[in-house]
Amino acid sequence: HIADLSTMPRPLPLLLLSSALHASAFPSYATPVSRCASRSIGGLRPGRNPALAARSGRLPVSHFSTLRQSEGRSRLSMRSTLSPDTKVTGGGSFGTPPTLSYFDARGAAEIIRYLFAAAGVEYIDNRYPFQMEGMFGQPGFKVTKKEFDDDKANGKFPFGKVPVFETEGVTVAQSKAIERYVARKVGMFGATELEGLQIDMVCEQLRDIKDAWTRAKGQKGSDGKSVDTFFDEELPKQMGFLEKLIKPSGFFNGDTLSLADISFYHFVTSTFTQPPYDDKMPKILDAYPKLRALKDMVANTPKIQAWEESRPKSNF
Repeated sequence: HIADLSTMPRPLPLLLLSSALHASAFPSYATPVSRCASRSIGGLRPGRNPALAARSGRLPVSHFSTLRQSEGRSRLSMRSTLSPDTKVTGGGSFGTPPTLSYFDARGAAEIIRYLFAAAGVEYIDNRYPFQMEGMFGQPGFKVTKKEFDDDKANGKFPFGKVPVFETEGVTVAQSKAIERYVARKVGMFGATELEGLQIDMVCEQLRDIKDAWTRAKGQKGSDGKSVDTFFDEELPKQMGFLEKLIKPSGFFNGDTLSLADISFYHFVTSTFTQPPYDDKMPKILDAYPKLRALKDMVANTPKIQAWEESRPKSNF
């Protein structure tokens, strides 16, 4: 996960980065990324001109209330309602919009952002800029992240890394803990404790699969057998397990979108994105029609679509 940028020395060890940080994806460059914090519902791009967005037809003008610039941050205050065909139970309420702080990347914070987007709940998306210099994985490669380093030095992060989540005067870390909390608040963690347990089970299994993928990459020899075994045997087996858990409604839980569905969607669309692995997951999903249908159903949720179209672009 990109969260490891917060603690790792430079250059960063390859195996501790997200799989999306494949060496071939990074030419030699030094690209600054602007810091931005947006108060958003459903994923308007931080800093985007709301009037232009409204005129383009993406969102009605009535959805925007204020836009102000302060301390180098773009803050967008919006109000919205759930699209009628977005299958989410409840909507949750945080009173004062909470703040999610992470790097200006998807990484370990994106499932949380998906939850807010799908539920239409207001929050502040605070992004730390970073600058990469040199060729990834090569001598001289380094990452500069001054604003993050300053906040870390000032003790802003409980464990010295991000993401962190601030709500009701409390600051917490650990992405999975934040995901579960937000899912409960917005009605995407089941109607009962038992349903929540089943949702959590799926999420933890997905984490185990990602761990297995990391191990396979780390053990890859010149013949590449460990990676081949993962795609030929381990990943299909795991998809078979998950296929059996899909309910008649097409979701992992009941007839509503939950954290399990969002986590699965994020896994299949973001884990194997770099060549030569980018064509693996679509082919594997062809053998599991329920999972493929779930992936398509989440992708076609209007507020998920709006978020993906408007979120800041990044390679990981």
